[in-house]
Order: sequence, then C-alpha cells, then structure tokens
Amino acid sequence: MWSISLRMMKKDSRMLIPAGIAVMVGTLFIAATFLFGNTLDRSFRQQISSNFGGANYALAPDDDQVAPLPAKDFHLDKVEAVQGVRGLRPDIFSSDVIISTVQGDKHSNTAVVVMSHPDSLLPISLVEGRWPQAESEVAIPKKDAEHLGVKIGGQVDISSEGGKGSQTNPQLFRLVGFTEDESGIYSYYSGACVLSKGALGRIAGLDAGKGIDEFPVIAVYLSLDPTQVGSQGMKLINGYLPKGYSLQTRTVYEDKQIKSLSGQTSIMTTFLLTFGVLAMFVAALVISNTFQVMVARQRRVLALLRTIGAKKSQVRSSVLMQSGILGLLSSILGTVLAIGMMYGVQLSKFKLSGVSLTLSVTPPVLIVPIAFGIVITMLASLSSASAATRVSPIEALRPAEISKGKRSGRIRLLAALVMILMGAAMAAYIVYQAILDSRGVKTNMLAGDQSQQAIGIAVMGVALAFVGILLCANRWIPWMLKGIGSIVSRCGPSSNVAVANISRNPSRVAATGTALLIGVTLVACLGTGASSAKQTLSNALDRKYSVDIEVILPKEDQQVLEKIRAVPGVKAAGNVAVYNVHISDEHHSRQSENKNSEDVLVYGLKAGQSQRLMNVNLESSLSSGSQLIVPKNKLGSEYKEGQRIKLISDDLSANGTPVSKSFQIVSGGFKGLSAQNNLYGVALRDQLEQFGSPMQSEIWVKSDGTQRAGILLDDIRQAVSSVNGANVAGAIAEKDMYERSINIILMVMVALLAVAVLIALIGVANTLSLSVIERTRESATLRAIGMTKKQLRRSLTVEALLIALSSCLVGLVLGTLFGWVGSYIVFESYGKVALPIDWTMYILIVLVAALAAYLASVLPARRATKTAPVEALAEA
Repeated sequence: MWSISLRMMKKDSRMLIPAGIAVMVGTLFIAATFLFGNTLDRSFRQQISSNFGGANYALAPDDDQVAPLPAKDFHLDKVEAVQGVRGLRPDIFSSDVIISTVQGDKHSNTAVVVMSHPDSLLPISLVEGRWPQAESEVAIPKKDAEHLGVKIGGQVDISSEGGKGSQTNPQLFRLVGFTEDESGIYSYYSGACVLSKGALGRIAGLDAGKGIDEFPVIAVYLSLDPTQVGSQGMKLINGYLPKGYSLQTRTVYEDKQIKSLSGQTSIMTTFLLTFGVLAMFVAALVISNTFQVMVARQRRVLALLRTIGAKKSQVRSSVLMQSGILGLLSSILGTVLAIGMMYGVQLSKFKLSGVSLTLSVTPPVLIVPIAFGIVITMLASLSSASAATRVSPIEALRPAEISKGKRSGRIRLLAALVMILMGAAMAAYIVYQAILDSRGVKTNMLAGDQSQQAIGIAVMGVALAFVGILLCANRWIPWMLKGIGSIVSRCGPSSNVAVANISRNPSRVAATGTALLIGVTLVACLGTGASSAKQTLSNALDRKYSVDIEVILPKEDQQVLEKIRAVPGVKAAGNVAVYNVHISDEHHSRQSENKNSEDVLVYGLKAGQSQRLMNVNLESSLSSGSQLIVPKNKLGSEYKEGQRIKLISDDLSANGTPVSKSFQIVSGGFKGLSAQNNLYGVALRDQLEQFGSPMQSEIWVKSDGTQRAGILLDDIRQAVSSVNGANVAGAIAEKDMYERSINIILMVMVALLAVAVLIALIGVANTLSLSVIERTRESATLRAIGMTKKQLRRSLTVEALLIALSSCLVGLVLGTLFGWVGSYIVFESYGKVALPIDWTMYILIVLVAALAAYLASVLPARRATKTAPVEALAEA
C-alpha cells in the first residue's frame, strides 16, 4: 500500500494542493506566533534591562516600593573588592542631578551617568571622542553639543539643578566625547552626559572627597564572574547591602520587571498565547474540512482498491499514510516559511522601540507546528477514511450522496448543547473573577502566575463553546437559511434551485457554512481584540504619562509661554504653579524611614487646565474645592482616599505663624510627572495662593500628535534655550515609544487577520468543491432538463453567497463576544477595558466574505458546467 499511496498522491498532486495549503498556512501561523513571541520577549527583556549596559548582575531592590538610598549605604568599595567583581556602576537617576550645560546665551538640560570602569557598564554609547578620565572632563550628547555650538576639546560650564529650584555655581569642564542614547533610556531628558564620581559631587556643591556618597541610588550594576565569586562571595556581597536590596542576575531582574509592568504576568506573552491557542484551534477545524475534500475525491479509487482485494485496514492505512506525508511536507514548508519571514525582518534591521528584532529559533518553533500539522491532518482524515470503508465496495463506487436514512442526530445535538453550556460557564467564571479583581477584590485565580491558568481556562471555555456551536451547525444553519431563502427564492429559477439545494442537504450546507464561520469568527475576534488592546493601552498610557512635556522655570514667564505655543505640534500650553509644602506632624506617620516623605509637591492648576493640558481629565475632582488629587499608586497604609491632611508652608503669616491649610486626599488616575517626592498631587491654584509665592513655575505642554516626540522636544528646548535655568522634560518620548510598540503589535495582528482570511477562503473553496463532487449527477440532470450553464453557475453563486453572508453575520457576533472575553481578562489589570464595536471592520468583513464566497464558487461552477450532461451522468 505504500507504493500505491505514493502513486495516488503523485497522480492527484493538483488535488492535494488546497489541502496542503491549508496545513501550510495553519502551521505558518503557529510557527510565526512562537517566533514573534520569542523575538518580542527577547527584545522586551533587552529594553527593560538596558540600564545594565554590559553588566550581568545588579544590586537591586526586592520590592518596587523600596525607596532609593544614598550610595554610601551600599558599601561600594567593599563590594568592588570582592574577588571576581570586575567593575560596578551606581545608577544615579534623579532630578537633583540633572545638569545645565551653558555656553554663551545657550543652555541645554540632560541627565547624568557616572563614569564606570570598565566603560562597557555604561548604558549609553560613545559616538565620537573618548570617555572622561579626569574630574575636569565631560562627555555630552551629540545633539546638545550641536545645539550649543561646541566641539571636542572645547570648554563648557556645568551646574546642578536641585529638586527645589536651587542651582549651584557653574563649574568649568573640558568636552572630550559625544554620547548617544540608542536604547532611549534617557529619552525623558533627551540623552545623558557622563561625569566622574568626584566631578558629580563637585558640581552638586558637596564637600570634597565625598563624591557620590549622598546621592540616591536606584540600583548598582556589576560585571562579575560567578565562578570566581562563588556562593560565599555572593553571600558576602548581600551582607554589605541595605535592607530590601539583594544581588540579582540580569535574567531574574528582567523577570521581576516584566511581572511588575504587567500585573504579575507578561502581557505580550499572554496576548500572543491567547491568539496562538485560537490559531491552533481554528487551523485544526479548517484542516479537517479541507481533508474531507481530498478523501471525497479519492472515494472511487479507494472503492476500486477494495474490489480487487484490499482490506478495510489497508485502505484506512493508505488514507492515513497520505495524510501523514501531506501533513509532514506542508508543516515543514510552513515552519520554514515562518522562519524565513522572521529572518527577513532581521535582515531589514527593523527595530521595535529602539531594539533590533532578531531571529530566535527555539525547540517549540520546530516541534510544535510540525507535530501539530501531522497529528491534526491524520486525525482529520480518520472520519473520512472510516466513511470510505463503512460501505460496501459497489456502493462506494456510486456518487457520494448523503443517505436520507441517517440515524438520528440527537446524541450529537445533546453533546453540542453540553459543550456550549460548559464552555460558556468556564469563560463566564473567569470573567467574573476578573470583574472582582478590577473592583479590588483579590482572587487567587488571577494572582501571580495563576493568571496564565485563568487565561487557559477561558480560552478552553471559548473553544469548547465554539466546537459545540459548530457541532450543531447542521441544525441551526439550515434553519436560519430557510427563513432567508424564502425571500431569495422569489428572485428567479436560479435562486429557487439554490434555496432548494440548501434545504435538501443540511449536512453539506453546514460543512460549507462552517468553513467561513470559522474564518470570520477568528477575524472578528482578532480585530475586536486588537481594537480593544489599542484603546485600553492608549488609555493606560494617558494615565501613566499624564503630561506630555514639562518646562520647568525659576518663575512664571509669559513670553516663554508664547514661544512654546508657537512651536509646531503644540496643541495647548499653560502656566502651572508649583508649591513645596510639608505635612503636619499630627498627620504624618513616623514609621517612614524616608526623611523627605514630609515634603509634598503640589501643582496648582486653574479651572479647565487639566482638561486642556493633561491626558486625563481631573475637573470633576478639582471642582470640589480643597481637594488634593494624588496618584493612586502613592496611596497606601500611610495615605488613604478621603483622609484629610494639613499642609504647611515655609512662609509665615502676618502673626508670625506658618501658613497652613487642610486638604482632603482624592485618588486620581494620573502620574508621570517629574516630581521625586514621596507624595505629590494636583490642586486648584486659588486654593494654594495663601501659601505665598510658588517654589517654581512650570509650563505644561500637550502635543497635537502631528510631530514626532523627539522632534517636538528638541524644538521646545530650542525655544527656551536662551532662558537661564529652564529645564525641559517630557514623558511624551517614553509614551511615544510604547505607542509605537503597540502599533507594531497591531500590525502583526493585521498580518494574522490576513492569514485568517486566507484560511477561510481555502476552507470555503474546498467545501464548495466537495459540494459539486457530491452533486455531479444532480447538476447533470438539471442541465439535461434545460438549465443553461449561466443559470447553473448563478445557482451555485447564489447558494455560496447565502451561506457565506449568513455564516458571516453569526461569525461577527461570536467573534466580537470572544474578543471581548479575551480582552477583558487580558487587559483588566490595566484599568477600564474598552469593549469596542468597530462598524468599519464589520462592513469590510462582510464585503470580503461576499467576495470570497463568489471567488470560491467560480472554480466549482466551472467544473459543474464544463462537463457535458451525458458524460456527467455516465461518470456519476
């Protein structure tokens, strides 16, 4: 049977192409999902740990809530002296160490990075010159040097801008190199300069010899050889660290950051996993449908084999052998194409948020798609092989007509109803858990790594319900088409015949409708998920980066405001007063170890400014009077929603007592401001005027989206370059980076939609081909009694359009519901989930479905009309 099977495949190679394409597309889909997931994970990790530079370990906090501590608390000299430690770099990143580079009447603001040895630990690159070696040398961003008009070897004045508006006396430095922030770590400050530890302490006005001892440190990055350090060395290093910090590998650090960024799970992994599982499920159903066509076409050949002595088991083995070979070859081709596509992306040097996308082939990329393609193809052929061997050889030689004496499908209907109810219950339970979680009721189901299991249960529930719907499709699809057909049948004889064919064979109609239903459901599901992801994540970014750009000034300056408003790309700009006040001791918990926690930075806004200048609207909260709107993440055990606190100013009243005022804390969905205080907030400006003159003034700028973030920041810096002490910072650059990442992921989703449409088209074409094969005698009889070729073609087209449009409408409803379920569970941790209804997408899907049905009916119609009636009757 091996040689016979190979000959049959060779003889019917053209016939096998549609089934092979379906298998190839399905496995390509799966392999591409794994590859993109690997690449995205690798790129995301690089982005998260880009501060490491060339380091492989970090002295990092165990909890995100741990406040930065002075560098001296880390005993860096002792850590560096441990055998096997090749070098370290403390990460000092605070507004207190943002420097101003002044040359003539121009200045520029940037962040600062401490010089390390070896220089491979630096997170930015050197594009020209060399790194600083002496305390009087500095390397600055190349863009800033061009703006200032200075070259390597020239001199610049540098001063440090304190967090409360104070500024140290300028110090003279020699420019020795140009830096570039390729990974975008310091995009908020348009780059970073590099200074030695001693130089940084000098410009900050600290005593000589102290260096960076008093500077707050977020983390310390190390280059060490774990084999030389050993377990004893690791314990020794951990012993030097302050409470709440530990020695962590780069991988451990990345894992923790990924979890903290996405509500205890990787959002991208979850997102891709959800649709990857759906891809496997849909591909399985489509492959099953397409394989029915292949076996149906070989039905007569298989019957002839049985008449000449082949046993049922041999015929069944022949079918399974063909399906196995087809599945293997098609799966290998699909996997190779997926790898080739990703390799092409790598060669194009395409970047995702500044990180190059590279090909990462792991065992699952090769094993899962190929194994899946083979197993599913063979399983899909089992029912067809059994059908071919269930009847006698003589009966099998006749056309494939559906027996009217089929046994009742009550068991099938019952099984379908049970699957629908069970699947709906599973999905509803996880959605209910997500709703509880969104309301602050923590559940074990969505806690930590359990969220992956919750996603799996929801996907299984949706898949189970969908299988149940497909299983009883032979009941509800004909019933639905019967009602629509009663209207269409009055449009002429071709329509009448089409409606009659639909009513006459519900199983065949269900098979054809199911093929398109699968594709449309997947398209609608992916489209709805993509729309929900874009809206939900955009809203989350607006909350996280509430102000696009902050221009910090020593005092309010109307002329500077007008200059900024004139910059292209600025939608709105306005003055904001900044007050530095203190919390009264009676309201402040002394349990806090952070001595700066008593300071509160309050931004004074006028009525309507939050709506015009911020990405979130706080007007409803601000309208209540003495309310202090505080970011939700700043509330906890010490400060609570609704708590009243007394704020005290350094200014004295007329009777010589400090000015104070009581405010009620209100939780607000905003953050992303430049304040470094433990507590900061927003209040109405007229509620703060009694505190006297503000500490400083800021201009908040809102972008209109027409200019790239980097260009807009540079233009605004240029506009204020003549103002001494002006500092431009912007969350817009980081927000823009994330928005581009989201858009790239949505582009991938569009590509997956295209694949889904292709799968649906193949499925419809194959099931229509099966329909024509089954009706060879019927079509010949219609031709013999006078039906023209044109009428027969029109009849098949009307039938295809009726089935396609009806299935399409059901698919849109199911796909939207499935997309909502998946989106709500995946994105619930990001805030209010958008559940969109994209009418444009729906109209487009309906038009594509109609076009696909028409095109899919062309070849079968040509086959039905090409053969002469007598010849067709003889063949039948």
